[in-house]
Amino acid sequence: MSSMMNAGAEGGNPSAFRRHALILFGLNALYVGFGMIIGVVNGGLPTVMRAQGIDISTAGWLYLLYLPFGLTFLWAPVIDRLRVPFLSQRVGWIVSMQALAVLGLVVVAFNEGLAPLALFVLGFGIVLAIATMDIALDALAVKLVEADWRPSASATKLAALSAGSMIGGGAFVALAGDLGWQLTFLILAAVLVVLLFPVLSLRKFDGQESAASEQAEAISGGASLLRLLRDRASRNRLIILCVACGIMFPLVGLNRLMLVDTGVPVSEIGWIVGTLGPIAMLATSAVSIPLMRYLDLVRTMLIFAVIALASLAAMLVGYSIEHQLIAIVGAVAIGAGVSGVYVTIAAKILGWSVGAQPATDYAAYYGISRFVSTLMTVGATQIVPLLTWGLFYGAGAVAFLVMVFLLLVLFGRND
Repeated sequence: MSSMMNAGAEGGNPSAFRRHALILFGLNALYVGFGMIIGVVNGGLPTVMRAQGIDISTAGWLYLLYLPFGLTFLWAPVIDRLRVPFLSQRVGWIVSMQALAVLGLVVVAFNEGLAPLALFVLGFGIVLAIATMDIALDALAVKLVEADWRPSASATKLAALSAGSMIGGGAFVALAGDLGWQLTFLILAAVLVVLLFPVLSLRKFDGQESAASEQAEAISGGASLLRLLRDRASRNRLIILCVACGIMFPLVGLNRLMLVDTGVPVSEIGWIVGTLGPIAMLATSAVSIPLMRYLDLVRTMLIFAVIALASLAAMLVGYSIEHQLIAIVGAVAIGAGVSGVYVTIAAKILGWSVGAQPATDYAAYYGISRFVSTLMTVGATQIVPLLTWGLFYGAGAVAFLVMVFLLLVLFGRND
């Protein structure tokens, strides 16, 4: 769908169409693998542990394993400054980090009996490698995706991440007991290897952009996070993004724990929410492309914000009256609503990150805001036991309205 819509934007140029189709295919293959890792890390462990009787505040600390995804801004300048001694600049980083993640998964597969701390360290290393791969991949997207294709790129990225999450957080987790530890992790490693091949076709495009980037960095003095933070417009964008993500993602991230407390069986949560949630986000991806093209980013954001608010109301009501179906519908739909809002944000981030240090800028906008959202999610797990899920979602709805206002201000600047 995205290709058809953007064909007109490219003036019917078949060469440009083929180039961008190839670029999006290579990028999104790896986003599928990235989504699988996120699904395994974020979708299964807290839910299972909560079902085994561990309290919410303890299970919430597992979300700290997600922190490397939000800390890449600390080492993103290295990706902009240094080039691995093979392949092109960003593709070289992508291949290297994906290979390390695969190696880590193989080690985990053959070491089921390791002490929990040792397994946690291995898992943290895998997440660290895949997070670094992702920021190099995002930098490649910033450099290769032209302005007319950014809405489609952000929407298809959501689709790829949703497909990966559906495998890693839904079907993969649900079937892990039948497949066994070793086979489960070996299959995950093998899939990551296969998904790496399409991006190799983008070396020629990356090589063309790398020469221009090296010249720009030489003039500007090298990539630096401080350079972005010193710029007032960039700093204001980052502040609003942090507030927005700190509100949105705790509201969607704890929905499975709420369902456990509502009495929904874990098996149903795994299959229904873990599978239907990503399917809803796939639908969001498909719908958001024409919406952003014909209605603009602001109206598209408002449509998905309404969906998210209605979902919050459904979860609040479902939990309050102990109606599992209403709670499940809300838990599935809020993922679609929040994802739709974030697709519009991601399209803006692609444009904001164009320049001499794409990895650094994208990691700052994406990583710092998601880092804040992770801390807020962990904090929310400590607050919910002191309140109730009803109060949590009620206050969350008010905060969400404030967030929408801030995004309207941000989008209205047309930068």
